[in-house]
Amino acid sequence: MYVKLEPFGYNIYGETIGSVWLSLIESVLKNGELSNDEGRKRLALQNIRIRSVTQAFPDELIRRYGNKKNIDAIIHLTFDKEIMYDFDVIPSFAPGAKSYYARIKEGRMIEFVVKRLSDIPESKKAVISFIHWDDYNAVLNTPKDDYLPCITSVQFRLLKISNEKGYHMNTIFNARSIDVFQKANGNFAAMVLLSKKIAEELTKSLKTPVWCGSLDGMISDAHVYQECFKDAEKIIREYKKYG
Repeated sequence: MYVKLEPFGYNIYGETIGSVWLSLIESVLKNGELSNDEGRKRLALQNIRIRSVTQAFPDELIRRYGNKKNIDAIIHLTFDKEIMYDFDVIPSFAPGAKSYYARIKEGRMIEFVVKRLSDIPESKKAVISFIHWDDYNAVLNTPKDDYLPCITSVQFRLLKISNEKGYHMNTIFNARSIDVFQKANGNFAAMVLLSKKIAEELTKSLKTPVWCGSLDGMISDAHVYQECFKDAEKIIREYKKYG
């Protein structure tokens, strides 16, 4: 479900990451403005908030309507591949930049989040930041073949349920830009898997259950490229017809 709340723009809400992903595509197709993006036409909406009540993957809607190869690529780039590459139908950067995985490993980001929330469960500082200071020079030095992570930060918040039931852990992300048709489902899946990994580690360190709660995010620029219009419209028609 999507709704426009004046004057703040569009909010996307769903029970699962798959339903949020499909509503996000539909919203961009129906309400996006046609604009240019470094020589490419696309439909785009600015400053979108998304919320999935649950964090579960595999997701049936993503399995049914998503591109498994693309989804697997983002998951691998988050958990085991060192070098970033672009699988867009028209790649915008050459392989070679640090992947999400390389950044997480280099910064020991998972260890930081687990240690921080183990020591201070109510902390608001359990944040993973993917953009590093050296990225700025890299972007300026190759402006026509540059890379900057689309997901800029992810924050993890523990909310206590009770001494017996443990904690809910909500995940909040910020994105400077997302290709909602080709990549958003993989981005959502990777963040859910990251949340699960952190929740499992916290369950052990806190000696109490930690359950994944909601996935919330702010996307500064949500878009579908012209080359994907027909395919995106097709899966929305099928989703509306068959669910």
